Amino acid sequence: MYNMKLIEDTIDSIPNIDELIDKSYNGTCFAYSWFMKLKNANKIIKFVNDKNILVGFMPLFLNEDGTNICQNTMYIPYGGPVFFNVPSTTRRRIKYIRIIESLLADYLKEKFTDFSFSIDEKIIDVMPFIRKDIIPEVRYTYKIDLGNTIDDIYNGFGHDRKKEIKKAIKGSLEFYLDSEMKYFSPEKCVEWEKKYNFPSSAKFVEKYIKKSIDVDRGMCFIAKKGDIIYGAVYMAWDSKTAYILYSYFDSNYDVGAISFLYYNIFKYLKEVKKLAYIDFEGSVYETVENYNISFGAYQARYYNLHYSKNNKNELYSNMYKYYEK
Repeated sequence: MYNMKLIEDTIDSIPNIDELIDKSYNGTCFAYSWFMKLKNANKIIKFVNDKNILVGFMPLFLNEDGTNICQNTMYIPYGGPVFFNVPSTTRRRIKYIRIIESLLADYLKEKFTDFSFSIDEKIIDVMPFIRKDIIPEVRYTYKIDLGNTIDDIYNGFGHDRKKEIKKAIKGSLEFYLDSEMKYFSPEKCVEWEKKYNFPSSAKFVEKYIKKSIDVDRGMCFIAKKGDIIYGAVYMAWDSKTAYILYSYFDSNYDVGAISFLYYNIFKYLKEVKKLAYIDFEGSVYETVENYNISFGAYQARYYNLHYSKNNKNELYSNMYKYYEK
């Protein structure tokens, strides 16, 4: 029914790739060409139909020697296949996506001995990968539907969150868009990496934030009073969804800065940027999940996919060794 072929190429071979992602069925800002290049990734797998029309692609976030896919979801939440167009009917859409996934599974297994990547939450059917002995790891993120009114969104907040927002307003906190990174600190937002002896990603974070702001795909949001910074959040977005990626607050000031920021950010992204969803890009830690849920967020399932030709036992044992984010 659908004859497809896969072609390995570079992201530069598709001049309008970022526009195609914005109009796609499921593409996210983590597939943009400029994001890939910041990650020193340039290779992609194209999906081409029998009329030689490009119908999608998958970015390849490879290790240093290019031998394996090693997309880490703490730094690249979604990095799987992007489909530009899919059939409108459910039956045809399932078959269409499954054909490409089956071809992709065979291709990746032939090309790499080990790989790991995530599929965004819109792609819920991973049976072709499972049938090819690629192991799915179930994850959850939490989302806010910005199609609701801002009053309805606020009413969905838990009592503690509302109390924190009122406290912040009473304390005269200011909501500030930090487009020049005057107040936002890349070092502070990745301090958690020190706990696990991870190399600091602060320099990349700084480059990423500056680039995303430059192309209107990100912003730093600050809660402050005068020059005192109470909290900070960085978010990136594509044409539909904004993702909460980095945040920190000053624990010396118990004024509900993050709750205050979230409410104002949601309002800004809904009313100014006209986006459809907020994605908390959730942690697997229960305490963080509970905090996200307290904003009235709903649960959305997605999958990490893992394969190892020679080290399956190690793969299973490491799959659920989560790190704090």
